[in-house]
Amino acid sequence: MVGSWPTQGGKSCLLVSGDVGPRLAHRWGKKSLSCLAAIIFLSGCIVDLEIDPEAEEGLSSSSGGGTAAQSSQSEGGDGGGGEGGAGNVGGSGGAETPEPLPQSYVPCEVGQCWDAPSVTAMCGQVGIGEDFSSGKYNVHQRVVTVPGEVAVDLTLAKTAGSWDPALLVADENGAIVHDGELSSSDNELEVKLLSTGQDSSAAAVRITSQSPAKLNVFVTSWSVVDSGFAQPMPAAATYDLTLAAACEPPPPGELLSPPNFDPNNKQGGFFLLPYSDPSGLYTRKADDCARGSKQLIDVIYTVATHFKTLRPELAPISVMDLNEGSCSTVNHATHDDGTHADIVAGCATKVSCQDNAPAIELAKLFVDTGVVCGILNNDTAVQAEVNAYFQSKFSYEPWKGKFMRSVSGHTHHFHVRVKKPNGQCN
Repeated sequence: MVGSWPTQGGKSCLLVSGDVGPRLAHRWGKKSLSCLAAIIFLSGCIVDLEIDPEAEEGLSSSSGGGTAAQSSQSEGGDGGGGEGGAGNVGGSGGAETPEPLPQSYVPCEVGQCWDAPSVTAMCGQVGIGEDFSSGKYNVHQRVVTVPGEVAVDLTLAKTAGSWDPALLVADENGAIVHDGELSSSDNELEVKLLSTGQDSSAAAVRITSQSPAKLNVFVTSWSVVDSGFAQPMPAAATYDLTLAAACEPPPPGELLSPPNFDPNNKQGGFFLLPYSDPSGLYTRKADDCARGSKQLIDVIYTVATHFKTLRPELAPISVMDLNEGSCSTVNHATHDDGTHADIVAGCATKVSCQDNAPAIELAKLFVDTGVVCGILNNDTAVQAEVNAYFQSKFSYEPWKGKFMRSVSGHTHHFHVRVKKPNGQCN
């Protein structure tokens, strides 16, 4: 805890009580402290300081007279502390000193930053695995979108290499709100330190925003931070970045929309399927073959999100043609109204795979949306179970009278069709 204490002549002494380690001591403009008790001369005052040389995490407050820093008589006055007493920091004798603010780092001004793909925190957990193997970068910068009124735990966990993970957070405008040790919060955004990552394998913060917010997250090491972002990262460094939002994920039947969907990106009446956010849900072809109805886009995003949870070993799914375009490799004249898409997901879409459980699970996810008209795939065993599942849940007429059916050429992918804008399938 830090406070000011008046002395004779109106001067102020800095009162510090608690544990101070080398890194945080440096933050306060002092040399690294390694003794168990010190006497510091500040503004003509003498202040006793209890110090733990092992502490690295911050200044811990202590209360009550006598247990905090004690005063001694200085050369120029009597060292009187007023009615507040020597141990009553911030009492009637003087005003409270503001809490320290995080360092105003600009990591990419000196550091070599990789602009990593953006990620959105969703109810439940989202994880990303990454590495510094290229040797080109010592900082990974990523835009993270957090929901409103939901606490999100952001964790950087070292998975390989010799380095102490450092996690820095800036607001949308680039102002640092967490420098790895110290955080600043206001009525709109609260940032709470969970772990610095110093001498450990993980750094973590808890972020709570009153409304959806975009933040800049910087992944690096403490040695890079301490060097002013000049030192390189070890090429062997790998990590997992995890976002855990404290809310229940939506049920499979509820349509989700990509957080980076642009309603203004519309050509020929069709919208563009954005790139996967978070990454790892799906891949897609070039823009010319990635346009369809908003409902089709939401179905793809919803199914890909839930399928990654069910079958992470088969994610991401590959979204092939939504519409026929210059990047089409086959005749897809049927993909002409924004309601069709081809999906490839390894054994979940191959007839030749002996284990048809992934195919059944993937097809049922499409059924659960309640807006899919049917699937073309030639696995008859999968068809039997999926068609019975569809009939047990819905009564609308599927595409050509049967939800899942065989058509020549559909042995390695799902051809999915959603309802037309008028709600019909035929």
